[in-house]
Amino acid sequence: MQIFAHAQALGGEARIVGGAVRDWLANYPVGDIDMAINLPIETVASHMVACDMRVVETGLKHGTITLYDDDDHIELTQTRVDLETDGRYAIVAHDQDWARDAARRDFTINALYLDKSGGIFDPLDGRADLQAGRLRFAGDAGLRVQEDALRMIRYCRFLPRFAAMGIEPQAENALREYGSLCAGLSGERVANEMRRIMVGGRLKDVIGLMQDSKIDQAALGLSLDPSRLANDDDIGSMIAGLGENVDFAWLVNLAVAMPSGSAALLAKRLRLSRAEERCLTRLDRGLGEDDITMLSGARWRQAVYYLGDMAALLFAVQSWRNGQVLDASRLAEFTAWTPPQNPICGADLLSHGVDNGPGLGQMLKEAEHRWVTSNFTLGKATLLEWLFGN
Repeated sequence: MQIFAHAQALGGEARIVGGAVRDWLANYPVGDIDMAINLPIETVASHMVACDMRVVETGLKHGTITLYDDDDHIELTQTRVDLETDGRYAIVAHDQDWARDAARRDFTINALYLDKSGGIFDPLDGRADLQAGRLRFAGDAGLRVQEDALRMIRYCRFLPRFAAMGIEPQAENALREYGSLCAGLSGERVANEMRRIMVGGRLKDVIGLMQDSKIDQAALGLSLDPSRLANDDDIGSMIAGLGENVDFAWLVNLAVAMPSGSAALLAKRLRLSRAEERCLTRLDRGLGEDDITMLSGARWRQAVYYLGDMAALLFAVQSWRNGQVLDASRLAEFTAWTPPQNPICGADLLSHGVDNGPGLGQMLKEAEHRWVTSNFTLGKATLLEWLFGN
C-alpha cells in the first residue's frame, strides 16, 4: 500500500509506528504493521475511499481506520492527544506533533517511528531501552496506567521479551498502586492479553508479578498460583506437542494456575468462546489416577481413544498438578497417533436382526469397549461372534 505517497499528496506524513518498528530493531519477526499519519483521520478516510481503497472505520472516533489491499491490512491512526480518559477509553483529538503523539503511548519501546526514508524518530529514547532490556512506561507510569488500566497487563506480557534488566521500579510501584483498576476492563480485552501471557515465557515471573500486584484478582476475579506452573522448557515442550490443538495451550497453563473449580467464573469473566469454555471446563475436572496411569503406561492408546483431542491437554495439566515433569515424548505420541476405525457399526447389528432401539446402542457400546480393551486387535467377525454368542 502506498500510504507514504498518499499522506504526502494530502500535505502530511505517514510513519510506521510501534510494535513493527520495535520488533524489527530487536531482530524479532515483524507481525502486523501499524502506521500513524499527521492528518485528521476523516480526511484520510475520504481520500482513501476516493482512491478505491477499502477502508474500514474500526475506531474512527478514536482516530483509527484499517486499510485493506487484498489479504493485506494496515491500521492507520492519526497523530493525537488524549483529551479525557477513564481507565478504559479515551476521548482523543488530532494533533500534528509527533512528539506529543509519542508521549501518549504506553511504553518507550512502542514510541518508535520509521519514516519512508528509513529514518527513526525516537523522542523517548525507546531504542536505548530496547537495547538495554529496559521496559519503561512512556512518561509518568502512574498516569499512563490510570489512562488505560490494560497497560498494566500489557506490561506483564512484554516483561519476558523486553525486560532483561527486570521490573522497572516506577512500573512496579504503579502496578501495585493501581492494579485494582483492572477490574473495570472488559473481559475481551483481558482475554486477548491472557492468551499471549500464558504462553509467552517466564510465566512464573509474570504470574508472580500479577499476583503480587493483585492484578490477577482485579482482572480475573481470582488469584493465580505461580508455584504450580511448569518451567519454560516444559511449557515449550507442551506447546510443541499439541499439534492442531496449540490454540488451547494457554488454557492448559491457566487451568494449572487457577484454583480448582474456577472454569465457569473465568469463562464468564473472559467471555471465552464456546470451544474455549468447553476446553477449560474439561481441564478443570482433570484426570483420575486410572486415566493418568493408562496414559503414562503401555495402554495409552486406549485412554487416548476415549479422551480424543483432549488427551494431550489433560495429560499436561494433570502431570503438572501432580508435580511431575511432563513426558514430552509421550505427549508427541498422543498427537501423532490416529485412532483406528471401529470395525462394528449399527448396520452390522441391524443385518443380524437387532431392533433399531436402545438395545442396539448398548450392544455397540459393549462391542466397542471389548475392541478397545483388546488394544484394537479384534476384527468384525470376532466381535459379532462374541456379541451374539453372549
